[in-house]
Amino acid sequence: MHENLTTFPDSVIQSPRWWVALSGGADSVALLYALAAYRDTGTAPPIHAIHVNHGLHPDASGWSDLCQRHADALNIPLHIRVCDVEPSGRGVEADARRERYQAFESVLGDGDILFTAHHADDMVETVLLRLLRGAGPRGLSGIPRERACGQGRLFRPFLSTPAATLRASVEAAGLEYVTDPSNLEVQQDRNYLRQVVLPAVAERWPGYRETVQRAANLQAMAQQRLSSLPLAREETLLGEPALAVDPTVEPPVLAAHIHQWLGESGTDAPDQRRLLELARQALTAGTDRLPEIAWDAGCLRVWNGWIVRVNEPGPHSALPEELVVGESKEGSWGQLRWERTDRGPALRAGTRLTCISSDNLERLTPLNRPQKPTNKWLQEMRIPPWWRRHLPVFEVENNPVWLLPVGPLSGLVESTNEPAETGLRPVWRVSVSV
Repeated sequence: MHENLTTFPDSVIQSPRWWVALSGGADSVALLYALAAYRDTGTAPPIHAIHVNHGLHPDASGWSDLCQRHADALNIPLHIRVCDVEPSGRGVEADARRERYQAFESVLGDGDILFTAHHADDMVETVLLRLLRGAGPRGLSGIPRERACGQGRLFRPFLSTPAATLRASVEAAGLEYVTDPSNLEVQQDRNYLRQVVLPAVAERWPGYRETVQRAANLQAMAQQRLSSLPLAREETLLGEPALAVDPTVEPPVLAAHIHQWLGESGTDAPDQRRLLELARQALTAGTDRLPEIAWDAGCLRVWNGWIVRVNEPGPHSALPEELVVGESKEGSWGQLRWERTDRGPALRAGTRLTCISSDNLERLTPLNRPQKPTNKWLQEMRIPPWWRRHLPVFEVENNPVWLLPVGPLSGLVESTNEPAETGLRPVWRVSVSV
């Protein structure tokens, strides 16, 4: 089956570890065996597989067992992740995809490659669906062969291979695979396209896969040219990506800038009418207003001359109530790690901290600065308004000593935890799911 693999770039071959996204379907089974055959030539790094059990089908545990049998037969370690798909209003398919890619990102180390079994039919379906939804060059360029994924990269070696070819290879080898009955239903747009529309297209234009892929490649070239145009990219102190508003352009031009900016981050843009209205408001709204649009893929909000892709805080963004300096943590709120420093204020390793939110402090006193109302200080520190009540504050014996992500407070000196010549500083990375 390895003859269906595309040529690997050096960055893929030299990766420290390969991962295979294994669903148990014919495509992913073909991928697993193809990469195992490639490995047997002695030119591949260690291979691991990951299977995500979404728990959405009565046979889901049986599918996991099947994946385990295939992995065992090839002497490939399999990591099974069971997830709870929480509804977001975007549909089960989108919610399952979100959980799946969060699981993928959680296992990828620095420089690792995750292989997925997306094939030529997936490419065609994606292009046509985006065309029917009014996508621009980025959307019509289809599925990228390679992109960033967590600390590693995702690579799709089957994008030029039809699904029927992969299935035939698996069946010829006598390999068992999963057939998800939900793929035969036509309520979902993609399934309707696959089961109803494309068979009719194939009768009239049997070479449609190659034609659509050629068109997608041309759109990718156009998008590459667009992405080379300068955009004034910014970032809030909370790590939220932002686009600076150019007050000299007209709304249609700013809307095009927003569309390009979203596209470069792999985000589906809202419809053109809403995008144009946001651009108009961004150019005309007063500084005391926060115009926004929210859609399936996120929320854009105008603030401080920027258009910000918002990470909305809430109860799920709160850090644990008890922490220890030097102990890294991770959760739905993001990641907390510690950097050693021998310059400036720091916290001593092993110090026990309690964590409250900035909403609990009426007044704030940054280190070596005057005391002011908390909201006033956070405004001067260019903290977005939607975050000002939700910032983590570390305390030692009820004394506020550190405000994330801003820095030390006067309580660092007043507490028993006096600044150390060499100590640790907290670094908080907000979760993109917040």
